[in-house]
Amino acid sequence: MKRTIWIVIGLISASFAGDLFCQRSTRIGVFFENEGRQTVLRGVEQDGVLYAPLEDFAEALKVKIFTNPQNNKCVLRLGSQSVKVTAMNPFVITDKAAYQMALPTLRFDGVLYVPLALFLEVVGTYFPAEVAFDGVTRSIRIRGSMYNITGVDVEEKRNGWLIRLITTKTFTDTDIVTSLNRNWLNVTLYSGKLDTVQMASDRRMGIVKKVAPFQFDNSAQLSFQLQGDVSEPTIHVEPREILISVRSPRTRETTYFDSPQVNRNRWLIDKIIIDPGHGGKHPGAVGKAGTKEKDITLDIAKRLKQLLVDKMGVEVLMTREDDTFVGLKDRTRFANTNNGKLFISIHANGNPNRNQHGFSTWVLGREKTQQALEVAEKENSVINLEANTEAYKEYQDAAHILNAIAQSAYVKESMDLAQMVNDALKEKTRLAQWGNGVYQAGFYVLIGAAMPSILVEVAFLSNTYEERLLRTRSFRQKLAEAIYESVKNFKLKNEKGIGSG
Repeated sequence: MKRTIWIVIGLISASFAGDLFCQRSTRIGVFFENEGRQTVLRGVEQDGVLYAPLEDFAEALKVKIFTNPQNNKCVLRLGSQSVKVTAMNPFVITDKAAYQMALPTLRFDGVLYVPLALFLEVVGTYFPAEVAFDGVTRSIRIRGSMYNITGVDVEEKRNGWLIRLITTKTFTDTDIVTSLNRNWLNVTLYSGKLDTVQMASDRRMGIVKKVAPFQFDNSAQLSFQLQGDVSEPTIHVEPREILISVRSPRTRETTYFDSPQVNRNRWLIDKIIIDPGHGGKHPGAVGKAGTKEKDITLDIAKRLKQLLVDKMGVEVLMTREDDTFVGLKDRTRFANTNNGKLFISIHANGNPNRNQHGFSTWVLGREKTQQALEVAEKENSVINLEANTEAYKEYQDAAHILNAIAQSAYVKESMDLAQMVNDALKEKTRLAQWGNGVYQAGFYVLIGAAMPSILVEVAFLSNTYEERLLRTRSFRQKLAEAIYESVKNFKLKNEKGIGSG
């Protein structure tokens, strides 16, 4: 019996690795319906299955491919995804998952062939365009553009620089969002599709030192590292191109917006956004005695606002003033639209383990512990009550979180403020800090805030003792005072050295 098994395996290996027994050469048409062009792939048919050379397939579809003859592997780049294929192996490995085809790939004369229908069934969703295979007509049809952002050009002008994005479709103003964080200009294009490998560049182009592209499910982002400070960009949309105008201090003329007083005001912490967590149809954590997180956070936020206005004279805005539901994206959008200088989101923690206790402070980052992941998931679950949960699909992609962290200009300031709040809570409340005290996690409510931003978990409502404390006005006042002291010290530290104008 043992000998028979080895004979069978040997025959199977020979049929795949040898000369493709019973093979029949064929041609596969590739039709780009939107572009009105077509090409042909050479293929082979074996045992009724159509195979195509992977390298020819990638070339026809203008997809980047990297081959390693030593280990018989090929890697395709589809948008921001890597797709790894190995000779004589049915598994296709992507950045997100591993898939097993019903048949393995083949290798013939040094060329790797994939079973076309099975391969497209696995990787079809990763293509920027819709890819459909018809086994009867032996054809592949490409519907839609593979990439609609195809190039970057930078020109020096008399009064600054012009960054030109070359596109195959005409975007609208509402499709484009820009943010300027120190020396990074981030341009996000809704429904944008780009080749991240082709677009990435460390080549110096005028004021642009580096181009970092990111492809997400529903949008694309190009991040430009700029040489020196620039003004806020001006966007102008043309057919098949987007023009981004920036002015550098070296070239722009002096205007009111360049005056020392205006530049000083840009960095003054004179407007603070307070975000009371949850609200309306989402109560947040609920204690054993029925205490709701949404009520606790609103009361603390109002107390904090009063302290900041009365004692510091700063302008304070709240994302909600009463028991209303506000979406997570709407909270950050409110902060950015109103040109906030700090964003403080207030929450109360909860855990099935009622022995969990203490306060903690958080900034946007990658979870490093299971506890941090659980807290982020609890707070992010609010999106399930929103009308458009699809708006958060990108947020569930780890690459999106990492990009948000990488491009944020306020990571250090956010960490500084979080540590100050942590220290003040320890001193004012006499509560123990939860774990390490200061944590990082992928909180949706902090993504995109164009300012130092933190989230504070003041205590555990699920802990009987801490719920009892949170129900008292005096303790909620102590929490507000601790955060106020931290903001005051943070403001003093960060405004040191700014002239009086």
